[in-house]
Amino acid sequence: MYKNLRIVCCIIAALFAAAAIFVFIYAGTAWGFICVAAAVVLFLLTLFFKRKQEKKENRDNPPPPEGDFITGKVKRDGSDGDKDKDGDSDVENE
Repeated sequence: MYKNLRIVCCIIAALFAAAAIFVFIYAGTAWGFICVAAAVVLFLLTLFFKRKQEKKENRDNPPPPEGDFITGKVKRDGSDGDKDKDGDSDVENE
């Protein structure tokens, strides 16, 4: 729902911003500023809906754990990082 509202508000804000030039020319300064103000309000609504959508997505599908300050990052693939596909070490022993 928030994604659809973001798209609609963004498109309408762009239309108001584009129409503001013609409104300034043909209708006057006061109406032009009203048109610009409407574009700014719709753009702020776009940002508001984006923030709400990100909060909802994080609440519904939380990101995977990344470890803590003691153990560091959690390895997700189970490997120790120094072996290739064959299982042997890439580093030559001296």
